[in-house]
Amino acid sequence: MAPPNEAAELKLVATIRYKLASVSGDEKKLSEALQTQLTPLLERAGSPLKAVREDTFKAYMSVKNFAQPTGVVLPVAALLKQYKQTTSPIVKQLDLAFIREGMSRLDQSKRRELLPIVLCDISKEPNSASAAGFFNIFLRLLHEIKIPGRGGADDLNLRQTVGLANHTDAKYVASWLGKLFLLRQDLALASDDELPAKLSGSPSGLTKEDVAFLRNRDPKSWMPNAPNSLSLPESKTRAVNFLASGAFLDEERHLPIIYAAGSADSRISSVADDVLKRSTVDIEDETIVESLFKAHNTLPAAHRIQILRLLSKSVIACTPKQQVVDAVKDDFTLTTGEQAPISGLEALRVHKALLGFLSWMARNSSDIKATDSTVGSALVMILKDYILRQGWPVPNPRSNQSQTQDEQRLRANAYETIGTLARVSSLEPKSKDSLLKWLFDSLVSDPSPDIVVYIESALSSMMGLFKSTDAVQHRDLEVLLLEYMNLPEQQNVRTARHVAVRFANNCLPFNNIKARWISMLALAADTAERRDILEEGHRGLDPWWATKLHPEATLQLPDWVELSKYLFDSTPRRVEEHEMAIDQTSNYLLFTNHRLQAFPIAIRFVKHVFFLTALGANSVEMDWESQLDRRFSNDLADRQSIREYMQAVDPNAALKLLNAAFDGLRDHPDVGAEDCIACLAEILSFAPSETIILPLAKRTQELLSLRGSNNQKVRQLVSKAFGILSPWDDRAALDVAQLRTLLESTEQPSASLSAQYQCSLTCLASYFSGVALYGRESSLEAPDHIQFVNKRSLSGLAGNDVGVQNAAMDSFAQMWTAGIGWPSQEDDLTAIINRLTALAEQGNEKAIHTLGRLAIPKQSESSSNGDSPADQVLQKLLSLSDIKRTEVHFAVGEAIAAAIARWDSNTVQLSTDIQPSGLGADIGASLGKRPDQINATLDKLFKDCKATKPSLIKASGIWLFCIIQYCSDLSDIQSRLRNCQVAFMRLLTARDELVQETASRGLALVYERGDESLKGDLVKDLVGSFTGAKTQLKVEEDTELFDAGALPTGEGKSVTSYKDIINLANEVGDQSLIYKFMALATNAATWTARSAFGRFGLSTILSDAELDPKIYPKLFRYRFDPNPNVRRSMEDIWKAVVKDSATTVDVHFDAIMNDLLKSILDGREWRVREASCAAIADLIYGQQYLKYEKYYVEIWRVTLRVLDDQKGSVRKAAVKLCMGLSKTLVTQLKENNSSPSAQAMIAQVLPFLLSDKGIENSVEEVKFIAISTVLDVVKNGGDTLKPFIPTIITHTLGLLSTVEPAQINYYYQRVGEEDREGLDKLRSSAATRSPLFECIVNCLRFVDEAVMSQLAPQLITTVKSALGMQTKIGCSEVLSTLALRHSIYVAPYNALFVKSLHTQILDRNNEVSKAYAKSAAYLLRSATPEIRTRYTTRLVDLYFAAEEDVRRQKVADAVLAIAKVSPDAFSDLETQLLPFAYFGKFDTDEYVSEVFEAAWNQHAGSNHTVKRYVNEIVSLISKGLDTSKWALQHGAAFAVASMITSLGSAAGKEGQFNESTLEQIWPVLDKSLSMKTFKGKEKLVAAYPIFISHSRKLWESDSAISAQTMKIAIREAKRNNDEYRPHAFEALADYAAAREDTDMYAQVVGLVSEYLTPDGEAHKLTELERKTTDAALKAVIAAYNRPRMRSAPASVLSDIATTIEGSKESVSIARDALFTNALSLLEQAAKAEAAASTDESTLAMRWLSILLLDEANVALESQRTARAKALLALATAWNRGVFGAVDGQLSFAEEMQQNIAQMKTTERSLDVQRLLDQVLQKL
Repeated sequence: MAPPNEAAELKLVATIRYKLASVSGDEKKLSEALQTQLTPLLERAGSPLKAVREDTFKAYMSVKNFAQPTGVVLPVAALLKQYKQTTSPIVKQLDLAFIREGMSRLDQSKRRELLPIVLCDISKEPNSASAAGFFNIFLRLLHEIKIPGRGGADDLNLRQTVGLANHTDAKYVASWLGKLFLLRQDLALASDDELPAKLSGSPSGLTKEDVAFLRNRDPKSWMPNAPNSLSLPESKTRAVNFLASGAFLDEERHLPIIYAAGSADSRISSVADDVLKRSTVDIEDETIVESLFKAHNTLPAAHRIQILRLLSKSVIACTPKQQVVDAVKDDFTLTTGEQAPISGLEALRVHKALLGFLSWMARNSSDIKATDSTVGSALVMILKDYILRQGWPVPNPRSNQSQTQDEQRLRANAYETIGTLARVSSLEPKSKDSLLKWLFDSLVSDPSPDIVVYIESALSSMMGLFKSTDAVQHRDLEVLLLEYMNLPEQQNVRTARHVAVRFANNCLPFNNIKARWISMLALAADTAERRDILEEGHRGLDPWWATKLHPEATLQLPDWVELSKYLFDSTPRRVEEHEMAIDQTSNYLLFTNHRLQAFPIAIRFVKHVFFLTALGANSVEMDWESQLDRRFSNDLADRQSIREYMQAVDPNAALKLLNAAFDGLRDHPDVGAEDCIACLAEILSFAPSETIILPLAKRTQELLSLRGSNNQKVRQLVSKAFGILSPWDDRAALDVAQLRTLLESTEQPSASLSAQYQCSLTCLASYFSGVALYGRESSLEAPDHIQFVNKRSLSGLAGNDVGVQNAAMDSFAQMWTAGIGWPSQEDDLTAIINRLTALAEQGNEKAIHTLGRLAIPKQSESSSNGDSPADQVLQKLLSLSDIKRTEVHFAVGEAIAAAIARWDSNTVQLSTDIQPSGLGADIGASLGKRPDQINATLDKLFKDCKATKPSLIKASGIWLFCIIQYCSDLSDIQSRLRNCQVAFMRLLTARDELVQETASRGLALVYERGDESLKGDLVKDLVGSFTGAKTQLKVEEDTELFDAGALPTGEGKSVTSYKDIINLANEVGDQSLIYKFMALATNAATWTARSAFGRFGLSTILSDAELDPKIYPKLFRYRFDPNPNVRRSMEDIWKAVVKDSATTVDVHFDAIMNDLLKSILDGREWRVREASCAAIADLIYGQQYLKYEKYYVEIWRVTLRVLDDQKGSVRKAAVKLCMGLSKTLVTQLKENNSSPSAQAMIAQVLPFLLSDKGIENSVEEVKFIAISTVLDVVKNGGDTLKPFIPTIITHTLGLLSTVEPAQINYYYQRVGEEDREGLDKLRSSAATRSPLFECIVNCLRFVDEAVMSQLAPQLITTVKSALGMQTKIGCSEVLSTLALRHSIYVAPYNALFVKSLHTQILDRNNEVSKAYAKSAAYLLRSATPEIRTRYTTRLVDLYFAAEEDVRRQKVADAVLAIAKVSPDAFSDLETQLLPFAYFGKFDTDEYVSEVFEAAWNQHAGSNHTVKRYVNEIVSLISKGLDTSKWALQHGAAFAVASMITSLGSAAGKEGQFNESTLEQIWPVLDKSLSMKTFKGKEKLVAAYPIFISHSRKLWESDSAISAQTMKIAIREAKRNNDEYRPHAFEALADYAAAREDTDMYAQVVGLVSEYLTPDGEAHKLTELERKTTDAALKAVIAAYNRPRMRSAPASVLSDIATTIEGSKESVSIARDALFTNALSLLEQAAKAEAAASTDESTLAMRWLSILLLDEANVALESQRTARAKALLALATAWNRGVFGAVDGQLSFAEEMQQNIAQMKTTERSLDVQRLLDQVLQKL
């Protein structure tokens, strides 16, 4: 006996089996039994007792058979719960079997309830097979659930709703859904044997086990059309939407959603891309990055691309690791090669993403060297191999042009990435050099210009690798660069010279000789050389550029000695056997014929380096060349330094350079002669005689070959060098004789000989002055030669040849400076002075210079009769004040200094190229200063500085300045510096800017050269001038007070002088004008004094003085004065006085700010207000907000006030200040909008800007600035804006209508209504696209519950009070945006918002009303049913209460908005809105009708829809008929007609309306038809017969109604309306046909007979008359009684024939009606049940005659066809015995055959002929 528990178990199994078997025949009862019995039964399958398990399995098989009918519902939910709870694998399998079977039998709601049960603890399934099955169930349920819209409340609660609250479960489901996206259709359908090969063929990201899991161990799981299979594309689509919902967190779905983004199905990838954009996953998390790299290595190409794009946004992904190298290698392995798994466009996309990642990595991996020294180099080599595989240096050809272009772009990116990676990588020296050479080879050989740009970029990136101090690396780089610099021009070879020069400049130090040689080669190219190469060449030879290219190192000049040795190496090179010996122009090896242009460049560069070295320059400025020239031309100390350097330098090195210059002049004078002779002349000026000049003197003769040069500068330098060298040349006598011979040949040289003549003259003068200064013994013939030169010079001076004239003056000046060459005759002296004076008065500076030198020789002091020559010269010079050219006055001042101080003046010493030595040294001592002339000259200049004549003031100031500049070392000058200071201070007030500058320079010079006492006095004077002490003007009649044109008086004249002021005052009779103009002039003088205050070093006077702190606010403001002179001067003073500007401003910030805020409003002068604006902007720039927080609002207040200033420039300055304030605020917000400073700034400025002083200001400029600032603040304010959002939004909404240009409003008022509608659309579109509305949208982003509580009432108020169209449009858009994006926060205020729109949707502007209707529709989305119903009811009431069509149009727009915008709300309100839309689409207004019809069609309105809503539609029709408005009554009538037609179509031809429908329709139909005739009533009367034919129950059961219907039909036919009558006749005929219970034929004929025979001829009838006849004829033929036709067809036909025969005229008028209706009539007769018992052949003949009436006029083919068909019907009826027995009617047959045959012979149409043949066959 079995144990009790076993027996109990077995009994239970048997009992359950019996219960189920007993109800197995009843599906319902079986379903109920299974709900309670199935799970206990299956639970026994897990029993430990074998017998129980076996019985349970048998019961399971039975139950499975019982449950096969699809009507049996299984307890799926209970089975799922049991599956979750049991641990028995057998029970789980049995559960799964029933679950799969039962799910499809549940309705959708039941299936949706299963999802939480399935997903709860889904990750805890231990068995893989069971887990796969369960996941398959989940996928099936996924197709059933409704995923809510993202962001809504349902979406946020979805995680709890579907049972994924457990993070592990969500992670598990997301992971498998991600793998589902990777499952391809071929993998899903592959057999187990095929699967491994498919998985290994191309990367899929799935393992064999993954595929088995996803297809539930069965390949048929995803097979299309297989039973119980799933659709893979649809499952993926559902899966991605589920992943995108709120059921998952971003970190849970990160990788799966990436898998989805790589899908080729746009439905999937678009959703995934959107999720990725919104993802909050931190891609800087190492774990995330690791997972991305891991996934990347296994996934298909599309997914790898997605991952690479994500990695290209992560900085931490750039951390160099081996896995990066592995990933890159793997990608290139899969995409390159002949058998690559990934090829074509997909491979190109992978390469693009890969290169993008590598480029990102290179840009963000500055620590590759420190992290891993092998990663960078490995990546570089991989990319290099990638390029080599494409073909190098020329890419392999491709057949696909577009693919070739894509590959070229990738190739270019690869080159660029190589450079970027190499820059941040640690490469071995050999690898680095190899890569550099490879890139250079690529540059010169790649055929594509587009790629070359990227190669150059790569090379530029690598420059940093070669900036080292290693000499070995320098040598390797030098060799490489020289190789490419010297690369010969060849076909298909591109030059690399530009990059080579850049490398030399950037990577090699400035003192590297070969680098400088490379730069010289770049400049030595021909004119066709690229401009960028020339620019780089110039930079390479520019020491200032070297400091910019190598800022980390101090400037180290090349060793000019070594540079000379390298460049000017003349050692002959042995010619190899295989070489051809070529003659070379230059003796130096480097300067071959094609490099000869580099020779003058080399000479010039070595010369510059020589002088810089001599002066000890370790830093240079940008204009270092001009500064260098000025230093050794104007500074005696520098000149002495150069001389001392040359004394100490190795003479052989200097001789090498100078000999090279000589060789250049000798070997190729046409190439670089100017540079060579300049080098000689400039260096020899400082060279010692014994060691350098003496050895070179033997080459003096070579200089004379250049005498005939056309270059004047060359000739001048030749004479200069000749004067230095020739006194030391033993053969100088021969040279002098040669030169004299040429001069003796002619006194007036020809043009061809002029240049040589000029140079010869100056060379002789230079020689003799050099002999004198060197103290060399001259020959006995020297005096004769000097007199000869004098004569030739005098002759040239008097001549007309300007060149010879200048040469003569140069000769005189040189000799007189040396104290020789004094004219031997008094007349000659007078002639010279007069001629030089005449030329000087013309502004000839050389003449002025020469005139000054005339006062130097001793002979100038002698006086025979009156003034000495020196006095005469001085008088001539001082009389040149009227010359207008400024530069001439400086030449005059220099000449005066030379005349009064002679060799004691610096100007004479600086102009002498030879340092006097030996006996020549006595010349300087003997020709010293003249004290009397110095004092006299100063007295005159002091006096002239007080004059009022502008030209004299300017000249005196400049001359005084020159005297101090060149003679200030003299005691005579030192003793009178105080007087000079006073004179210059007076000149500061001059109006001429040059005079001011001269005074400024003079004061600075006086301060520099004076003693301490003088310096103190000068500081006091300057401060007094600066602080605004009253400026006194001393005026005379010709005193210039204003600039010409400053005060115009008309007729092209203006007030300029004091005399003009007096004349103008006398003319107008107002003497007060004199004082007013003088006040202006005084004020101008004050400002001009200030403008001159800081000129040219004057500000340095204050740099050491102790100043009152009160000066800083004013000085700070003056720095921004609108006058550029004042501004520049004050800036100089500020820099001089303020050593640390930042500290000074910080200390005196409050004082400066208070002064500026006061000045900006209180300043009486516009320049003060303008300067204050600019100063405030500069003061707060860069300052911490706390520094000026207390002034912030005040700054805004005063700035906006000044925006309305009367002066335009002040307004501009205020605008700039406003922009600065706005920019500062925006920058603060961008950096951190939640910082205390940002919050404080917003809290202060926003209330002010939103007030009437800001955006509501009446001044347009103020309003514009305020609006712009608010827009910027809102754009960047973030959460800080929340307290101000309601105010900002409401104010900005109001502004939308005020910013529209007035021109648009003007045009709007003057155009027609149609144009206005188009313009309104443009205006509304502009309003919502404007920056102002963008500001509103930005504000709405931060709306929350708190903000909404403040915004809602203000917004409702704005909606109600808005006047402008743009404001109303903006309000509607705000409401729409709130309803769309913030439905949760809007919900409490929905009723208020919707209620506020009840009247707004009726706005008179169409665009506004539509916009508000759209907003209301959006609000209805989240509104409660009560709100929706109230709004809908309001619309219906408004429609029926509308007095005008426009009001109904607005209502129609509102309904259509709901239909389109809120379809869900429309569906909920369908019982109200759909009938309303149906009723409205029959409105008499065309627009209303179209809009309502669109709403009806939007929601699939059909005939059956009409049938469903008959009650509601009839209710609306009744309401319309009850109104007093004709439009609504007529529309209701049309609705009745359409409703009847639709119901008739739905019921079918023989169908009948139900009683309830009839009871509802009949009253409104009766009432509609009772109305007077109106346009369109024909539709109603046409529907009337349709109603009659489908309402038999109605009129058959009620005789009153029957009578009423007949009465209506007859009444309508009797209506006296011509247009309506045809339709009424047709309706009457149809009515008679429908009423088979009564014969109305006689009544119908009686009604229509008079219209069968119209008055007048047929061709004169109107179209309306023809229609009436047509309808009457139809009524006559069709109004017969149908039962009578079936019983006695001949009788009916006879009556109708009689009627037609009585009105034959109607046949010719209405042929179409005759033939068509006759056809129908005869066909019905042929179908009659009873045949004629008598011979009715006569009747047949009558009908034949009727059909053949007027046969000749039946011209149209359509009519002939209709007639043929009617004849066929007649023949058919005759054949069937309708007209009696056929046998006895042969005569009819013959007659008809004869007529038909005759017709056929004349018939042209084949179709008609075929019909006639059929007639004959019937006969």
